[in-house]
Amino acid sequence: MITEEERQSIINEAVEKALLVLPEVVGNLMMSQARNQKLIKDFYEKHPDLVPNPHIVAATVEKVEGDNPGMKYEEILAKSIPLIRERLAAAKPLNTVSLGKPNRNLSFLNAPKSNLGEL
Repeated sequence: MITEEERQSIINEAVEKALLVLPEVVGNLMMSQARNQKLIKDFYEKHPDLVPNPHIVAATVEKVEGDNPGMKYEEILAKSIPLIRERLAAAKPLNTVSLGKPNRNLSFLNAPKSNLGEL
């Protein structure tokens, strides 16, 4: 069995090693993020027609990325373009500007009244 002093020494060494590696890890993450931001900027510059639909673009890229783990981000973006265009074509006829007031009258269901209000 180890003493409390030995235990604390082990913990201190582990914390010190973790702290020494932290700047390198953060630096790598920052570089990776900057590279991805540049890829995204370049992607939208090459495909300006996709700029008005960032949600469809993001959802499609995330799906392709999830379906292809380990694939380079450049390849993911390239593979996403036909799917994005397909989704945009499917969404084009939808009216998302004037949806109107929803009809909340559900009397046509003829469902029995619930006793939930009595709880």
